[in-house]
Amino acid sequence: MKGYWPSWGPGYVTPSVIEARTVLSCAGKVWMSTGLMEQESHAWHVHCAHGTVVAAGLGLGMFAFAASAKPEVQRVVVAEVAPEVLRLVKASAGFEAWPCRDKIRLVEVDALAPDFADRMLAATEGMPPDYFFADIWPNFPAAEAPAATAMMGGALGAKAAGWWGQELSFGLWCIQAARWPDESALRNYFTAIGVAAHETAGYAAFCRDAMAIHGFVR
Repeated sequence: MKGYWPSWGPGYVTPSVIEARTVLSCAGKVWMSTGLMEQESHAWHVHCAHGTVVAAGLGLGMFAFAASAKPEVQRVVVAEVAPEVLRLVKASAGFEAWPCRDKIRLVEVDALAPDFADRMLAATEGMPPDYFFADIWPNFPAAEAPAATAMMGGALGAKAAGWWGQELSFGLWCIQAARWPDESALRNYFTAIGVAAHETAGYAAFCRDAMAIHGFVR
């Protein structure tokens, strides 16, 4: 993991910025960062977080930190497959001193393993998550993410769910279906893939902004 002097960085709904960010790379490939791209692409999922929240993928801890800070969030349980990532976040991000540390539980488990749901529900004392966020892919839109999120969220009995980069997955679907990315299209898309999600006109506008920045045009 490296801290960088200010340099150019892409956004998710912002074209680009000059920023200082922390980047975690594996075998020379960027895997996680604290840049604007990550912040903006987490924004909707942090907005949706309430009650009991389960996340797949710790990253550098930004989603867990932000979600736990919301008064309407009672707990955040995070699944992370890599013990070295758990150690890194605990050692370098001041984890034990986070303002809402008491709400957060980290579980070392593979989100795609057969025992994932059992392990996470044990950590939530049997409470199905009010929101489930999947963030286990290095790139977006990951072709497998919609189906994998539906599978994980279904196993958990999640009341609502989402995944990192879902706005662009939705954008691809709109292009293929020749649909305008509005609230109605969102509803049809999430129904088709079997993910219970929040669909609003404001979120549809956010999706359109992400699509425009990333060159998704019909």
